[in-house]
Amino acid sequence: MDSISSFGLKSYEEAFGFLNKSLDYEKLISYQYNASTFSLDRMFRLLAHVDNPHKEYPSLHITGTKGKGSASIMLSTIFQHAAYNTGLFTSPHLTDIKERIQLNHRNIPETDFTEALNSLVPYIQHLRNTNPSESPTFFETLTALCFLYFKKHKIDMAVLEVGMGGRLDSTNVVMPLVSIITNIGLDHVNILGHTISEIAYEKAGIIKKGIPVISAAEKQDALSVIKEVCKEKSAPLYLLGKDIQINNAQPSIKNGIKGLLCTIKTWQRTYENLFISLLGIHQAKNCAVALGALEVLREQNNISIDNETIRDALAHIRCPGRIEIFRENPLIILDYAHTVESMASLRETLFENFTFGKLIIILGFSQDKEIDNILPEIVPCANIIFVAKSANSRAASPEDLAKKIKDIYGKQAKICDDVRQAVMGALRIISRNDLLCITGSAYIAGEAKKELMCQSFAAV
Repeated sequence: MDSISSFGLKSYEEAFGFLNKSLDYEKLISYQYNASTFSLDRMFRLLAHVDNPHKEYPSLHITGTKGKGSASIMLSTIFQHAAYNTGLFTSPHLTDIKERIQLNHRNIPETDFTEALNSLVPYIQHLRNTNPSESPTFFETLTALCFLYFKKHKIDMAVLEVGMGGRLDSTNVVMPLVSIITNIGLDHVNILGHTISEIAYEKAGIIKKGIPVISAAEKQDALSVIKEVCKEKSAPLYLLGKDIQINNAQPSIKNGIKGLLCTIKTWQRTYENLFISLLGIHQAKNCAVALGALEVLREQNNISIDNETIRDALAHIRCPGRIEIFRENPLIILDYAHTVESMASLRETLFENFTFGKLIIILGFSQDKEIDNILPEIVPCANIIFVAKSANSRAASPEDLAKKIKDIYGKQAKICDDVRQAVMGALRIISRNDLLCITGSAYIAGEAKKELMCQSFAAV
């Protein structure tokens, strides 16, 4: 077998460079979405080459349009608080790709990243040289790297967030203890489907024979698909609104931390007055599916976690990029709201939790988003708008965004060449009682966060 060399990759920089030579669908606007383009067989062959590390530990598998990242972080936080050696795989990242692979909420070290990738290099390079179409993609390679890292560190539980869809996602090689499907809406419509039913079909692809499913899907079209697949695969189904109930969700503050107070009732018990240290009433739904998954694991005798540990974990949870307060004076919030539902939740959360003068927003989206439907959720209430383009090749034109905003809402958006220009422009005009919200895509939020971390704010 041809190898990149006998010594492998010597540094993280070399490893990152090697990974970036893989086909990266996150940077493409359109492509064929089918079983040949996204081949699970290719993923199975890659994992077989390194002795199937994904089979060495139990896992939870999570998909959905909205909330899957937050639910994943909630579950991993609870496991970590209960002293489980916990692996977390999420995407996308904000500022560093190593954020996607975490052990007990610490990013994978560069040495481990390089070591795990070196295990894959000979196989991948051989395919690049002999059969490029069979060479693993960027996300497939990263997924396999994650599985190897978790195996090396003998984790007790893996929490795995689907990258996109579910049925053809590279994470869908696992046989989880529980499958979780959060709420389903319209996103990636040019790839996953133009209807809720079509998208639900892709998400329901993570359902395995006999494996319990927890779902927060609300739309009847999505529920019908999920119920049918669960029936076909004899998979027990627990639904938010039926088997799991949310009561009295409202904004709250505990020990100076803004968050959410709610009561959640499962089919087993009631969690009274839970404080979740995240902003937004919608986080109660993500917490509810997480608690549902824990109930199933308890019934299966797969975990032993007491209620106080769960309560303490939820009071200390952190979700970067999910209505994240970067700074309080002036108030700066980061949130990658890229769907209609998530932008609506962001708007509601801002006005429920904060008092401010002007609302200044920095907007940027990927081209494949439902921009025309997302803009009405935030533009009408904004006083000053900056539009910017991220460095990602899928980024929508800021000129087109500005035109839409002017033509439909009669507002003049400030067009910026890049995210740095938008951030600097917003910081020049912000007052101490204003709120700056940076939102749209994860790429916009991530680039803005990097820029903000370089600012002293001394003159603000």
